[in-house]
Amino acid sequence: MENECLVRARSHEQKLKRRNDILVAAEALYLEGDGQLPSAAEVAKKASLAKGTLYLYFSSKEALFLEVLRGFLKGWFENNLEVIEQEALRRPEERDSARVAQQFVQYLVKRKQFLHLASLSQGVLEQGTDDEAVLSHRRFISSMVKRTADALSELYAITPENANKLMRTSYALVIGMWQMSQIPERVAELMRQNALDNLIIDFSVATEEAVVSYWRVLAPGMKCREFLRQMEEQNRA
Repeated sequence: MENECLVRARSHEQKLKRRNDILVAAEALYLEGDGQLPSAAEVAKKASLAKGTLYLYFSSKEALFLEVLRGFLKGWFENNLEVIEQEALRRPEERDSARVAQQFVQYLVKRKQFLHLASLSQGVLEQGTDDEAVLSHRRFISSMVKRTADALSELYAITPENANKLMRTSYALVIGMWQMSQIPERVAELMRQNALDNLIIDFSVATEEAVVSYWRVLAPGMKCREFLRQMEEQNRA
């Protein structure tokens, strides 16, 4: 009997499932590896498909992993919106923007394997991807950043423009801190032996400090809008 995976997908549902199978296989191989992107042949084998079938769904290996990255970012943005929603349930005087920043960062720190993929997005993944897929990816990020920024500006006394900048730069800080923390063990040992260990950073600690500090600089004393409204009413009374 012919293997079902080798039969050409014909219906829309079959094609969606096959595309998802490829994404699942690519992500699994990436997480199992040492940071190197698996080959298209390896992904196809993992998904029990012919290599040529993979290219019916993705124009290149880079386009495939850009989509894997997009799935990760979708999870992060959805987490951020949930964090903001939970913060909105607190009493106005108990809402803390630093706690929101910390939870944004913690999601990325706990999934830091994806940060290598994120660091490849502009220099490798987008360079090897067709224009349509690149624009789709960029529009997705723009849309999700806007949604998060709008949610922040509804909760706190910060403009949507500054909230947008807050999100963009916070993400860049995380990626930069991750890259700085990726020191080969041989080099790290040389640094320790030569009193240069102050340049070795603890990724999770340093990243949280950097992002929270940035929030305080860009929007010092970022207060809950509802709390400010209540204070204004009390002052008028």
